[in-house]
Amino acid sequence: MESNQIKKNCKEKEQELLDKYFGNLVREAAIERPETIGEYTIDLPLKIEAEFREFLEELWKDAAPAELKGIPLVLEEQKLRKLMTDDDREGIHYAYKDAIEVTLWERITKTNHKDVTYYKGLLLDYTRDLLLVMRNDFLEEITGEYIKNKTFEDD
Repeated sequence: MESNQIKKNCKEKEQELLDKYFGNLVREAAIERPETIGEYTIDLPLKIEAEFREFLEELWKDAAPAELKGIPLVLEEQKLRKLMTDDDREGIHYAYKDAIEVTLWERITKTNHKDVTYYKGLLLDYTRDLLLVMRNDFLEEITGEYIKNKTFEDD
């Protein structure tokens, strides 16, 4: 399998996971206006990360270079997670606390949906970034080409 096809498969899987777990947050925020976080728990990015990792491991079995066949895939997602700033994780935790805490005023005016929407947006952005760095790490492993002086942009 060629690297362009591998990259395409990875991007498609990323989008599939984001659609599966986050759906259409804009529509939800505008129409449904949920007052609780529902299934959008603080550990959701880790769940999605695990599912993406399984996909990458299967892809590795099929597409690994001949000299690496049979060798398990080594990704550094814990190190990658740490590369993502503490501010991002801290911001998610603050937003989570605001989203799960419904003040009396928010109950009366039904305005906690603003906190919920903000939290879900941060969670989506963090998850999208996490999948992106995992993809780039995987592509480095499978192609043997290291991404130098390149920002982690979705190209």
